[in-house]
Amino acid sequence: MHPIASPIAELEFESAALDRHLGLISADKPEVHFDFEPANKLLGGIYPCQMTAIAAVPGAGKTTLMCQLADGVAADGNPVLFITEELPAHKLVCKSIVRLSEGALALGDVPENTASDEALLTAYETAVERYRATIAPNISYAAASTVADIGRLVGECIHARGRIPIVFIDYLQLLATKSAAPFADERLAINDCVAQLRAVCNTYGTSMYVVSSVSREFYGSKPPSLKMFGGASTVEYTFDNALYLHEDRERCAAIDCMALKLTAVKARYRALDSVAIVFDGAHATFREGR
Repeated sequence: MHPIASPIAELEFESAALDRHLGLISADKPEVHFDFEPANKLLGGIYPCQMTAIAAVPGAGKTTLMCQLADGVAADGNPVLFITEELPAHKLVCKSIVRLSEGALALGDVPENTASDEALLTAYETAVERYRATIAPNISYAAASTVADIGRLVGECIHARGRIPIVFIDYLQLLATKSAAPFADERLAINDCVAQLRAVCNTYGTSMYVVSSVSREFYGSKPPSLKMFGGASTVEYTFDNALYLHEDRERCAAIDCMALKLTAVKARYRALDSVAIVFDGAHATFREGR
């Protein structure tokens, strides 16, 4: 019996490969930048084939932050696929319209007060037209039953637009639970879901931004770490970046809105850091902290 031949890479010393590697280094630049500078500071922009997890406790604004990041990318002319497992698409659009009103509207105004107040109606109509012209042509919202559905949608977007979409998923645990076999262990379901997302990411060269829940035992003021993420080992070994959105207690008393920090607890290609941000929940807006 002949031994089974296994593929072995050819030996090549760096003296022969250096120029090729230097060319790859010079080309390794972000394809897109966020219009939210704190995200650029932590991630450097949007690179192909990178997966980023964003986690926070309930109420910290994870979905709103993802919505704002996705809107900015779409408004810059890039195709965006937003997989929403928690909120219906029209709720996300409402957040976008309120944000685009630049403070003229609050979430409580839509739709209750816009019909009866001329100033609010004008602000609403202006924001809608802005959304229609800049974001709507480039963003698609969908609920996916499986990761295979996400892969299919990515392929359809490439076929329709001739460009690879940037994918936002809200959120990991819901997607994993929905696509898992009945009675499957939650952690195993998350592991399987993330492995499949990685395959989609690598196959198409897309970038993915995935909201993750935080393990309940880490609710409170514990220092940020990868252990906080639901499915921590999967995040640690599979995602390129992991960001944690958490309260900035030192700044909370000084401002009216929610003072938060966005902390990189994993950054495969950059130094770990934190940035100060402010969450104005009523106006569905994050801004850089001062």
